[in-house]
Amino acid sequence: MIFMVVVKLSLETYRDKVYGCWIGKNAGGTLGGPLERIWGQDEMFDVWWYPELPEGGIPNDDLEIQLVWLQALKERGIHLTARDLAEYWLDCISYNPDEYGLHKTNLRKGLQPPISGWYNNWFKNCMGSPIRSEIWACIAPGQPHIAAKYAYQDAICDHAGGESVYGEIFNAVLESAAFLINDRMKLLEIGLSAIPEESLTSKAIRTAIQSYNTGRSWREARERVKEAVFSPVAQFSPINLGFQTIGLLYGENFGDAICKAVNCGWDTDCTGATVGAIWGIINGMSGLPDEWVKPLGDEVTVREGYIRNLRAPTNLDELTDDVCAIGKKVLAVYESPIEFSSTDDFSAAEEIITSSIGKIKKFWGLPPNRLDFELVSVKASITYVDGPAILPEVPNKFTVSVENIRPEILSGRVVVDPPHAWILKPQREYRFKLQAGESCEFTFSLTASIGDVKTSNRGTVRILLDQRPDVLRLPLNFVGGFRWLVSQVYREPVSLDASFPPEKDACSFDLDEGWKAASWPENALEIEPLFEGKPGVIYLRHFIYSPSERKAIIGVPNNNRMKLWLNGRMIHETERVVPLRPNYGGDGSNYVKDTLKEGWNHIMIKILREEKPIEAHFTIAHEKWHRGMTEIIQHKFPWE
Repeated sequence: MIFMVVVKLSLETYRDKVYGCWIGKNAGGTLGGPLERIWGQDEMFDVWWYPELPEGGIPNDDLEIQLVWLQALKERGIHLTARDLAEYWLDCISYNPDEYGLHKTNLRKGLQPPISGWYNNWFKNCMGSPIRSEIWACIAPGQPHIAAKYAYQDAICDHAGGESVYGEIFNAVLESAAFLINDRMKLLEIGLSAIPEESLTSKAIRTAIQSYNTGRSWREARERVKEAVFSPVAQFSPINLGFQTIGLLYGENFGDAICKAVNCGWDTDCTGATVGAIWGIINGMSGLPDEWVKPLGDEVTVREGYIRNLRAPTNLDELTDDVCAIGKKVLAVYESPIEFSSTDDFSAAEEIITSSIGKIKKFWGLPPNRLDFELVSVKASITYVDGPAILPEVPNKFTVSVENIRPEILSGRVVVDPPHAWILKPQREYRFKLQAGESCEFTFSLTASIGDVKTSNRGTVRILLDQRPDVLRLPLNFVGGFRWLVSQVYREPVSLDASFPPEKDACSFDLDEGWKAASWPENALEIEPLFEGKPGVIYLRHFIYSPSERKAIIGVPNNNRMKLWLNGRMIHETERVVPLRPNYGGDGSNYVKDTLKEGWNHIMIKILREEKPIEAHFTIAHEKWHRGMTEIIQHKFPWE
């Protein structure tokens, strides 16, 4: 690719800005870390200096995970994909809050990105991925489309189909452009041009900008953003992208910017860290105030045990050198118009950046339920039309597409090898013949009896080309759903304290009278339709086979009240009504620690529905790390 214009970026400036990015992020995260909560609050914070200041700053997954991504770039190379990053999630990262834990359970069950980030993940609109954008910007300075490509691959691991994909792309694009442009309003406009205008992320950012342009105070802007994209969950990404925008626009200097972002509340360590990173890129390490950055030192503090097998440097000097070395390779391989030089010449920066934005829009429409494969001779895709969870005796539809990317005609067969004893329709094998550039698609459905379903179910798709070398087999993996017994709805009295007949079955391992079987594809308990819009009480029974005795954290997160029994013992009751937050670690009200016995365990739940529609989930995880349990059985009853 030949460019008529180029931008000259001196190695000295590049390094200064990369260093500024990391120290700025550390400062903002250290400022906001002690104030982080799981719920947003109406009251604003009022901090204008570090609430806590340990040497090296406060450990923060925002920065730590990016050290792992640097390691992945060094070990796997610059053509990094979501599939590569998935391995590092499993090898190196012990964090399990919210989307982190849920998507890693999907990975361990055999699901690949983007399915891993899309399926059974209530948190795909949360902050886990927008906070990981800086590494991609730093290796693609002034090339937002390259930064966005990496950001997309990163985000779909644990947020596919969610607002957070747009949040990470927005941040990566803005930060990449910030290497060449220092006008904050212009940078926000560049970032907005890279995400859909109808997204909630865009709405939140535009609300903050409009407030600024119409002369509202930063506190008024905060209220406007809250009204526009409110969520009680502190990690909801659109509201936090709005708050970071307030910090950027209203900040009079570095400290003022990160403090205003943090004082808006919600995910305080994340907003402060991102604003600090952006300010650091714009101004470089040499332009950051000593009083804010010098106390942090030159080391990134990594929380012991939460990051494992780390070989990337934690010293900021070494980290910066490694990132800059990879950045040089990235720009060379992608034939970028950014030239490293002994001097800076940014006169063509806007032209080059603007020309790259159009290449980002291809990420907007990519379906989160489709796996894509580059197979040298062809491109192939598997789309989980009905999702990756198989329910007993329920047909599950998926499609396989093949595109000829060679200049010659290709012919061959698509052959589906389903999991053992599953019924495949309409047939197992199809022939195709494709001209150059042509594609075809085949639709299949799978049905399985309950006895043939496992927690992880692995099949394959083979594409067998005539007179060409074989290509890799494609994974066709499904997970078992969740099997429940459901009682009738009891209308009077509408009370959690009243005892109804199902409570006599709290320790029964039989299909007792009055219970109906239900299978659901995710952790969500799909009981609202059973209430027919009216108040009442309902009971649910669930059976879990554990191969050994183990301590667990068990939760029934819901938006009303519940009681929970384990093996006939009532072990927990909702402490107070809180918003829904169905993670592995707890919501401060609906979770309890207890012990699963070896063999089959019996769960019974009693849920109250009043005037408001009920939302409820069931989660279970290892007690210590809040890691999902993929070795237990939840998809069938003991007698099945």
